Amino acid sequence: MFFMKFEYLAWEWFENKKKYIKESTSAYYIFELQNYILPALGDMETDELNEDIIQKKVYSWQTGDNTDHKTIKKSTISNLVMLIKQILKYGVKKNVLSPFALEISYIPEMHNSKNKVFTDEEQDAIIAAVISDLSFKSFGILLSLITGMRIGELCALHWSDIDCIQKVITIQNTLQRVYQKDMQPTTKIVVGIPKTAHSARKIPLPKKLHETIKSLPNINAQGYVLTNNSTFMEPRTYRRFYERFLIKHDISYLNFHSLRHSFATRLIQKGADYKCVSELLGHSNINTTMNMYVHPDLKQKRACIELFPPVRLQYG
Repeated sequence: MFFMKFEYLAWEWFENKKKYIKESTSAYYIFELQNYILPALGDMETDELNEDIIQKKVYSWQTGDNTDHKTIKKSTISNLVMLIKQILKYGVKKNVLSPFALEISYIPEMHNSKNKVFTDEEQDAIIAAVISDLSFKSFGILLSLITGMRIGELCALHWSDIDCIQKVITIQNTLQRVYQKDMQPTTKIVVGIPKTAHSARKIPLPKKLHETIKSLPNINAQGYVLTNNSTFMEPRTYRRFYERFLIKHDISYLNFHSLRHSFATRLIQKGADYKCVSELLGHSNINTTMNMYVHPDLKQKRACIELFPPVRLQYG
């Protein structure tokens, strides 16, 4: 058995892995390696690695006890650990390190119990604002609120993806900013297929959207929905427009993803089938929908418990 620096092993693993993954996934791996994993473990020899060392790195990411003094979300750290495990498995196969168990523990996170969703009144206000201040860009806000579309899917949507005859919207592309490996890491915009097969989906065209489309002038069938021409609008530019739009119409600010969250929560609160909601959102697993969007309030819990058959109580 011979040993090598973990950095060399990681990049060798990546060069082998990138042959089988999408460009956007490859860029994501580069970002995770360059910004988190290699600064923490890159200089170590493979024979020095063990569970205790990696566990300490995980704690330092969670607590901010590191050179950058920045904390990292548990969900991000879980992804980092997954990549580290893949690299270690590759190293064992290459015979540059001995196998060892890697069972990572995490410090419990405090969660904000308040769901980041717009109230029914705020959703009505958003719809009214879009109708009164209609443009191709503002139409996108309505599109996301009423269909739950992700911002990357919205930015990649062409008018040809909206079939007003069959009344269906086809999600077949997504747009995102990704990182490239270089001496000085850079980013670029990539338009590609959605991350999973379930994300590529068809969404029924709601009547409200169909009616609003009729009010938009001179639609270019080959253009992007948000620009009505051949040039796309990237997500961070559109987020800035969205923020200014809410301020202009005196609507309390929640981030763009809250439109999607509000869509899902609204459907579930009105009794929609969970499986149907999951498919509309493009989730690959219904558990994702359940964990992210199903948060019964006290009123719903009270109605639920009253469904239980009454029992005649016996006293003394």
